[in-house]
Amino acid sequence: MFRGDNSHSLSYEQQAKFIQDRITNVEKNFGELCVAFGDYARRTARLRDQGDELAKVLKEYANNEIVNKSLSAGLENLSITLTAIEEYRNCEVQRLEAKVIGELCQYEAICKHAREEVKHTMSVREKELARKKVLDKTRERQPFNRQQVTYAESELLKASAEMSRTAKGLSEQTEFFERRKLQQLKALLSDFMLIELNFHAKALELLTVAHQQVADINDKADLDNFRRKLRSPEKQVSTGVSARSSSLASLLQPSPAREDDPANMRRLRTPEKHGAASTLPRASSLAALMSSKQEEETTDSEESEEGTSSEETESR
Repeated sequence: MFRGDNSHSLSYEQQAKFIQDRITNVEKNFGELCVAFGDYARRTARLRDQGDELAKVLKEYANNEIVNKSLSAGLENLSITLTAIEEYRNCEVQRLEAKVIGELCQYEAICKHAREEVKHTMSVREKELARKKVLDKTRERQPFNRQQVTYAESELLKASAEMSRTAKGLSEQTEFFERRKLQQLKALLSDFMLIELNFHAKALELLTVAHQQVADINDKADLDNFRRKLRSPEKQVSTGVSARSSSLASLLQPSPAREDDPANMRRLRTPEKHGAASTLPRASSLAALMSSKQEEETTDSEESEEGTSSEETESR
């Protein structure tokens, strides 16, 4: 790229300026690409978080739904499918950060190194020009001082040789920089497309499954179940009360009794009063039994007395 002929000294500056402009252009453009891909990855990560939140809400709804069984199962399956989609989206974010953003971020150091190489080449070029000026002054002021002229010529030759090596190295490095830039930009754009294709292919497959899961929700069966639940609570409550009443009756009254007897139902509702009431009949019946025995004894004594009096009358 750089030529060592002094007649082309103007082309050195032009070529150096061209290389510096290319480096600045690459640094600017790759920096903007890095920022844009970074924003894209962050927004994708936020979308992933929102998808996880949506799957969580669907999961909670499915757990809380106890009437619509088909809807609960559909929400559960949809939550699992959305979680799987967000897992693929998380892999998408990680791959973007590693294969695209990471490669773009490296170009800040690469451009900095290339710019330093150009500066080093220009400093060597300035050194060569300085040696040339020294030789010209020596020839003008001391044309017959062969020793000084020879020394100045040797220093110029060394500077020219160093300039040639530096220019050749810079030319190779600049070409390598341009080639690597093209190849890596093409590769990272291809990786970006493959990452997006992979995610969207998996997402399309899972979204198809999710659509079928939503379609499998049997709204008619859930509506029928809701109608049954709407009618069933009163029956269940009445049945439970009668069952508890019968069990209490069986515990409190060992002897069989009619369930439809109002007195029995009242005694079941007030067991303490029932106990007191049951004690009173037993006491009254015992008193009646004792009074009947006393009446019998009184009757027997009266009969015996009448018999004795009748015998005395007859003897008289």
